Order: sequence, then C-alpha cells, then structure tokens
Amino acid sequence: MPARREKRSDRESRGRPQRSRTAPPVGSARPARSTRRPPRDSSRDSIERVLGRQDWSRVRSLIPRSAADPALALGRLREFCARVITWNRRVSNLISKNDEARIVARHLVESLAHAKWLVENDRDDWIDFGSGPGFPALPLAIVGVGSRWTLVESRRIKTLFLRKTLGDMGIENGKKVINARLESVAESGSLFNGFTARAAGDLGETLRLAAGIVTVGGSAFLWKGSRGTAEMEASREWATSWDFDDGRAIGEGGAVLFRFIRRNR
Repeated sequence: MPARREKRSDRESRGRPQRSRTAPPVGSARPARSTRRPPRDSSRDSIERVLGRQDWSRVRSLIPRSAADPALALGRLREFCARVITWNRRVSNLISKNDEARIVARHLVESLAHAKWLVENDRDDWIDFGSGPGFPALPLAIVGVGSRWTLVESRRIKTLFLRKTLGDMGIENGKKVINARLESVAESGSLFNGFTARAAGDLGETLRLAAGIVTVGGSAFLWKGSRGTAEMEASREWATSWDFDDGRAIGEGGAVLFRFIRRNR
C-alpha cells in the first residue's frame, strides 16, 4: 500500500521551532517609530477659531491710518485679544466667558470706535482709570493714540496680566501700570493731558477725581452705557471743573463716548 504523501507545509515546518502566536519573534527589531504628529495645542486652536469667527474687517476700518500701520496694528490687536482669552481660561477671569466669542464687537470695537477722534485731540500723556484687562487703553495705544500711557488698576491679578502682556508683546515702551486706586494717583500730584475711563463708575465721581490730575485744556473721554446722559444730568457739580464737549454713539446698543474739557475753576 503506497505511503501517504506529506503536505509541503508539514515538510517545511519539520525541525523548525514553532513560534507562539502571541509572543514576538526572537531577535526582532525595535518597534517602528510612530509617524503620527504630536497633538496640537487644542486650547490655542480653539482660541484661534474663536477669533477667526469674528469681524476683523470692522476693526481694520477703525485704525487711524495717520497714526499707525493698519496691518501691523491689526496683528497686535489680534495677539492682544488672544492673550486676554488665554489668561481668562488658564489664570483668572478678565472678561466674562460669554464675551470671549464677542471680544471683538464687545470690547475691541467699543474701545476703538472713535480712535480717530482721540488722535485728532493730539494729546501725548494719557491715563486710563480702571483698566481691567486693558480696554480701552491698550488697543488705543496700539493704534497710535498718544505716546505715553499710565494704566491704573486696583486689582493685582489684572495688573499682573497687563505688565506681562506689555512685556511679552514688546510694547511696554512709554507705558506704565499702577496697582492703585485713582484717589492715590490724584494725591500724588501727577498730571496728564488725556484721560480715559470705560465703565468705571458714576460719571460725576469719575470727573471729580479726574479733575485733580488732568491739566487745564486737557480732555477726558468716558465710555458710558445707555444711562450716561442721566448720570450727567443727575448732578452738575462736575461742571465747576469741566466743559462738556460732545457725545458720540458707539454702535446701536445705546453706549456713548463723552468728551469733557478741563477748565479753570
């Protein structure tokens, strides 16, 4: 009876050690290096997406061409907004979470809405009261309003943000951040010919304090909400030190930018 022929696979496997199906081959090379890219900084991507969805063309139209290079200023303004949101998420609140998605319209455009008006006033030495995260002072400084700025903020965590931002962006020249209340600055005897305050409290009280640090003929610009006119009429004591010059609307929400001129008592 003829012998059964072996299958080729049986002959080839005879005398050769069997490999475990689960164990790696003996003497195998190191695992191949992964070709996958490292993960991106998702938080940074998210901030870029948030900023990318906002209306930067509106910002460009507000930059005074006589005072700044629009392309350079626009890049710095965008970097500044990115820093505000980054600090807002990682360190401490500078603006509300809801305002991150509208930081351009809610904070940047309001700050720059009448930047050309401020440039036309030709003031060099400005002080900003209640600077918070830097609105309106830093956007105004970036687009060429004034040559020197003093930012007054009573909350230490916000002054830390302002100082770090100025240093990291390389725009600290001619700018100073003071961790104090405006009363302290008024008592120091420092004088300025330009004053700004955005949502800093009662109009009459703000002008009373500003009168002690603004030179005769200097200007005070106050960003006020829809009740600004009512505040101005509620008490006329401010009129002993200031002449009301004009009020210009900011957008369609009822906000107004008022200008007062320092007069002799």
